[in-house]
Amino acid sequence: MDFENEFMCNLLKFQYGEEVEKKLKSSAKKISWAKGWPEDDKAFWNTEAFMWGHKIEKEKRALIQKELDFLSGKKNLDLGCGSYSYIKSVGFDLSEKMLQFNDNLSEKIIGNVEKKMPFKDGEFDSVTAIFLLNYVQNYKQLLKEINRILVPKGNFTAVLSSTSVQSWHKQKEINNFFAGKWKSIIEAAGFKVKFYEKDKFWLFKGLNNY
Repeated sequence: MDFENEFMCNLLKFQYGEEVEKKLKSSAKKISWAKGWPEDDKAFWNTEAFMWGHKIEKEKRALIQKELDFLSGKKNLDLGCGSYSYIKSVGFDLSEKMLQFNDNLSEKIIGNVEKKMPFKDGEFDSVTAIFLLNYVQNYKQLLKEINRILVPKGNFTAVLSSTSVQSWHKQKEINNFFAGKWKSIIEAAGFKVKFYEKDKFWLFKGLNNY
């Protein structure tokens, strides 16, 4: 058995609660996309890509998709898109494996939302960030970048869970603000925000004021 197959077999066992973390770390050292797991962010999310399709129930995905339908047909950038985008988008993610498995993308771009993004001013009609903001250290800089790459009166939509993130993902969570604070943060970045909660999801639909 090669190291990748061994890693994937143990990853499945790990998902079911078996104590195989030491074996996973040992195998990860020998795999380019998993090296440094789970401490390394890119390796962590590359590994999560293989199980991402089972992380959110189909009914909840359908709800989010319905809430994003108003953006369909626009040139949308899906930030931290993971292996599943709710509408056709340009995908931007730290993880090459997440992008590899995402079949609803017109373009796949590996990148870090903590840094200046490689897009022109006003390049997109809309930007989505689904379950992303909790994991971003420089969220004010990111929101500024989103404002820059949106057309005037462009849409920015963020979705967050009103409940705690999964315990395994908690190790990567950087901030855990209440909804009112997120609304204020997004508004301070130059967006007129409509906020509401639906089925334990917080939805922030922002309109670029510039």
